[in-house]
Amino acid sequence: MEIGGHVPTKGGLDKALDFGLAIGAEVIQTHPSPPQQWRSLVLDDAAVDNFRARVEATGLRRHFFHAVYLVNLATRDETLLKRSIGSLASYLRLAGRLGVDGVIFHPGSHKGAGFEPMLPQMGSAILQVLERAGDTTAQLIVENSAGQGGCVGCSFDEVGAILDAAGEERVGVCLDTAHAYANGYELSTAEGIDGALRTFDEQIGLDRLVAVHANDSRVALGANVDRHANIGDGHIGREAFGRMLTDSRLRDLPWILEVPGAGQGPDLEQVNLLRELAGLEPAVAAEVATTPV
Repeated sequence: MEIGGHVPTKGGLDKALDFGLAIGAEVIQTHPSPPQQWRSLVLDDAAVDNFRARVEATGLRRHFFHAVYLVNLATRDETLLKRSIGSLASYLRLAGRLGVDGVIFHPGSHKGAGFEPMLPQMGSAILQVLERAGDTTAQLIVENSAGQGGCVGCSFDEVGAILDAAGEERVGVCLDTAHAYANGYELSTAEGIDGALRTFDEQIGLDRLVAVHANDSRVALGANVDRHANIGDGHIGREAFGRMLTDSRLRDLPWILEVPGAGQGPDLEQVNLLRELAGLEPAVAAEVATTPV
């Protein structure tokens, strides 16, 4: 098990390593470029080599990219679809060059067209992303959504259907706890957790699960709204996270916080709360000077 969080890249991608160490993270997630823009991060070979060397020096164990929020593989807009495919492929290529483990993305919204009619397109789009990314070591990872705005991939059966439509074993899944709870999966009780994980295994397969976004929920069960809370401050609750963190089906995964912390995002306090609930020793903040890429 690795515990960490989403960290900023202000000042350069290398700075994310410093931010990660400052919160005691073993795993980090980043937006390598602004999440509301199509602009991609372009790095020369020297910058890539420098980044890899810095990762080696820090001892961070895993790193995931989060794709831009503009991605929509279920759109009927051909221009948006092409941009989405191109952006994901670009992120995957960059992740492979940098040694980043994978690219997590939301599959998008059908905008009233319906899930089933857009399913073949989503499967085809994922295959195009992988083909355009080439021989990369990074994994493409679908994240479940909260359920608002005609989103696709909100329920486990929809995520499983998207993976089946692609028919590609290289595609994994990230489970967001707040999104699942908002979509009606009762993660606040022992029975609910067991039922949700059984359903996940039946409809997706636990062997496809590669990461957990650890977020409490500011909204009630089934609200279909994406609102993250600090661990223990939301409707899922501290005790439930303790159950999930010690569940053998989730124990060996990277756990990535996307919570507000004290206002600046995941922090050492939230990381150590997860570590405490998992029965692990507390992390200690560290500082490493880096040169921006």
